[in-house]
Amino acid sequence: MAQRKLALGLGLLLAVSASFPLLASAQTAPPSPAPYPACTVTSVPAADSERAHTIYAAGKVQYDDGLYDAAIAQFREAYKRDCTKHDLLIIISRAYEFKGDRAEAIHALQTYLERVPNSPEAGTHRTRIDNLKKKDLEAQQAAHAAAATASPPPATTSAPPPAEQSGHTAFPWIVVAAGGAAILTGVILHVAAPPFPENCDRATDTCAPLPNESAAAAQTRRDKAGQHGGMTLGGTIAIIGGIGIVGGGLLWHFLEPSGTPSSESGKPKLRPEGGPGYAGFSLGGAF
Repeated sequence: MAQRKLALGLGLLLAVSASFPLLASAQTAPPSPAPYPACTVTSVPAADSERAHTIYAAGKVQYDDGLYDAAIAQFREAYKRDCTKHDLLIIISRAYEFKGDRAEAIHALQTYLERVPNSPEAGTHRTRIDNLKKKDLEAQQAAHAAAATASPPPATTSAPPPAEQSGHTAFPWIVVAAGGAAILTGVILHVAAPPFPENCDRATDTCAPLPNESAAAAQTRRDKAGQHGGMTLGGTIAIIGGIGIVGGGLLWHFLEPSGTPSSESGKPKLRPEGGPGYAGFSLGGAF
């Protein structure tokens, strides 16, 4: 019976996990400041330090020409090669500030203070961080104020636009695909189930001993009987559930509103619903 419970749980888990990737939607998080590589050394080889200085010099030319993106890339590469030159972080912060990226400018200064906490210029850098944050806040407040005081567009007497035509969405087909994945999982469980051993009872998963059979062989037959029953039961549940999901998705597609809003106002609509102990579809509309 333990084998049957294990296989049943496996079937349900595979059916559900096959559905989730199709229904999940990715959300893009807001960008965060780019991290700086950890610096655990106090010195670097002379060749690396010279190479870092050469890269910095190339970036300084671009910085003076106002090519801040290119200059920042060079400065960060120089700091990556020789992270003992923490003053590069101050230069990087200035480049970001001139570029208009205050968040990165603040991040570079904060990284400098973390790595050189006893710098004699620490107070100056903290004041600069506060000023950058203040400018950022003022810019946000100004943008909100401009949006709030913007005058509404003048009224027009042009004819209203034609009624928008609504079409079918892809969500019903995502549900159909999830149901198909569940059906496929059930079929795989049926195919992968071991053959039912001879002289065993399918209802109880017990096996009568065979002549001259060892105890180990008898236990193996009982294990296979339980595994067969569990996998086929789990497969059957996955197939039945998948068929229901496919049917619900197709029904959703055919009853989904399409055309103009006025032409669809009286048609019944199929909507997915869920709650404690229930998940399915509801049919509703005005008649």
